[in-house]
Amino acid sequence: MVKVIIKGGVWKNTEDEILKAAVMKYGKNQWSRIASLLHRKSAKQCKARWEEWLDPRIKKTEWSREEDEKLLHLAKIMPTQWRTIAPMVGRTAAQCLERYDELLDEAQRKAEGIEDDVEAKDAKKLKAGEIDPAPESRPARPDPIDMDEDELEMLSEARARLANTKGKKAKRKAREKQLSEARRLSALQRKRELRAAGIDVGDPNYKAKKKGDFIDYNAAIPFQIPVPAGFHDPEEDTFNKSECVNKYTSAEPVPDENKLRREDKKKLQKRKQEEMPETIFKRPDEIKRSKLILPTPQVTDKEIEEIVKLGKVNQMAKGMIDDSASSTLLHDYEESTRVTFNTRSVRTPAVHDDHISKEVETIIALQNTESTLKGGINTPLNDLNLKSALPEHQVPATPNVILQALAGTPIHNNVTGSVRVAQTPAGFTPGPTPFRDQLNLNKDGENLEGEDFDWKSAIASLPKPKNEFEIVLPDEDEVEDDVGGDVQMKDGEEDEEVANEKRRKFIEKKEKELLRRRSTVYQRGLAIPVKVNNALFKKPYDRSDYGKAMKLISKEMKNLVEWDVTNTPSNDIDTSITPEMIEEAKKLIDAEITEKPEYDEEMASAMDLCYSELVPYEGKLTRIANLNRKDQMDCLVKELDVIDGWLQKLGGGVSKIDKKLQVKMTGYFKVAEKLIKKIEEKRHERESVQLQIDAFSRLYQHELMSIKRRVGKLQTEVDSLLRRENELQKEYAQYV
Repeated sequence: MVKVIIKGGVWKNTEDEILKAAVMKYGKNQWSRIASLLHRKSAKQCKARWEEWLDPRIKKTEWSREEDEKLLHLAKIMPTQWRTIAPMVGRTAAQCLERYDELLDEAQRKAEGIEDDVEAKDAKKLKAGEIDPAPESRPARPDPIDMDEDELEMLSEARARLANTKGKKAKRKAREKQLSEARRLSALQRKRELRAAGIDVGDPNYKAKKKGDFIDYNAAIPFQIPVPAGFHDPEEDTFNKSECVNKYTSAEPVPDENKLRREDKKKLQKRKQEEMPETIFKRPDEIKRSKLILPTPQVTDKEIEEIVKLGKVNQMAKGMIDDSASSTLLHDYEESTRVTFNTRSVRTPAVHDDHISKEVETIIALQNTESTLKGGINTPLNDLNLKSALPEHQVPATPNVILQALAGTPIHNNVTGSVRVAQTPAGFTPGPTPFRDQLNLNKDGENLEGEDFDWKSAIASLPKPKNEFEIVLPDEDEVEDDVGGDVQMKDGEEDEEVANEKRRKFIEKKEKELLRRRSTVYQRGLAIPVKVNNALFKKPYDRSDYGKAMKLISKEMKNLVEWDVTNTPSNDIDTSITPEMIEEAKKLIDAEITEKPEYDEEMASAMDLCYSELVPYEGKLTRIANLNRKDQMDCLVKELDVIDGWLQKLGGGVSKIDKKLQVKMTGYFKVAEKLIKKIEEKRHERESVQLQIDAFSRLYQHELMSIKRRVGKLQTEVDSLLRRENELQKEYAQYV
């Protein structure tokens, strides 16, 4: 009978190693190709094995408390959606489901009063003959000493297929062998053709017979185009043994997973035997310390001053009286204040709520709920907390006991165990809660003023809402004076909407005209000063025409700046000026600026002649002709020094600019040099190509001429042969 192999089952160590090597070579997408290396596993099983166990990103450590809380909370929000929950928790779907079942079983055992049920734990283990439903998420079975022939064959085949990790070398070698064989056959065929053409290739004196006009067909082939080089080197690969040995020895040793598991198992057994506390063996980096959260200040500075004054008054009253019978009427406030200063011994109460147990109880209750159609009382549930995907943690806070002995009745917080003072309702008391004493001077009823407040009568006394509105329409005959005839009604037939539209357009027109009269700074939306600097406009001017003009310009400038700053026009601004007048003034100013006087060459030459005769001498300009020879030389030397200084200064600036240009343009210069070289190379290539074209074109013309000559010669030979054949045929016919 043929042996039937059913794919699946427990994974072995060799199969895991083959799967790892195959994933390293083929990637995580070619599962069918990977499964061809494993005879007893399918592509789906290989993918599941990698994603459930062999992926290095999978966490196989113990579950932490935060992960348990997150798992239970997400299972409550998204029940049975383990593929969605797994990436949020940081585990696989099988691990999440297994841990979820463990937590539920543990909670049910606690509810039934069973602490450690060994039989219940063993019941979940596989018995002899049972099949594991999820073998992909289990540890690999160690390999037997004597392996089957199928396994040995599978291992050797995988080793052979996975050995080549750098490309398709076998196909490349076969292709190179075929090319070499083709080259050998082509060379042999060429020799045969040369021998048939009368060229003796095997003659030993073949090279000595060469002449100047002799064409060596073995050394050169006309119009030969060399074969381009390929991508691969056809030479044999070199093997460097020392490099491989160094690479193997320098690599980090791979830890043996089975050895680590055995060591962990021994450590656990040792702990159980010695019965040591488990917290001693925990790593210090895994111990998470709770945050130090101090209470918010509940006593103001004013209340602290009142406490101090209260103590001082008590001491003064005690000193004024003696040990008489009336001294017992005064209460000792030191005892109450002493309690406030004994707060250092108070510690943050530990939170005894077990969130994991509450989440498990909630999930079990949700699973055991009956149909809502039956009615009755709903199943009691804890706070579901479906606001976020993560569970909320209540942080414990240190209680504030400063006000316990001084303020009102304390309120106990059931969650954190802290104590806080009851808050006074807003609006019932004019100030803070008064401090109480043991003589009951401050009654409790004072703090509860307004407890029996009649809310209905207070709400009823509120004024009623006014929903009556009166709309007053303007008279049709009333029209603004500024609008003029554009907004007036025509025989009472014009619509109010049309009139409003005309009024709006008129207002927009006025606003645009007003904006055109504002300063250019305001029109462009530039920065406007906060206040006006009057010192800039107090510059004195003379009584000349120029001074009067500058004074008017300064005054107008001041008015415009004040208008921009205060956003209100000044009274000094002339409103009679129209925009057309302003435009006309602008045109005149532009024409005056652009207009230039004619260039007078005679005047320019005369001025240059006058300037050339003047030289600086003793702090003033003097004609050079009025000075003696020595003074003229000194003046010219000084002028030369000044010019030299200017040249040096300009030279320094030019050198700096040159350096900056060198820094910024060096790359461009290099690129330009490279491009120039490329252009020269292309020019030489073009010249050589042009020469080749000319040579081949001449060769083409010669070939055409020789072809015609050869064809004519052959045609004459054919004609002579035909005539000879006809003559012979006639002669043959005579004899026959």
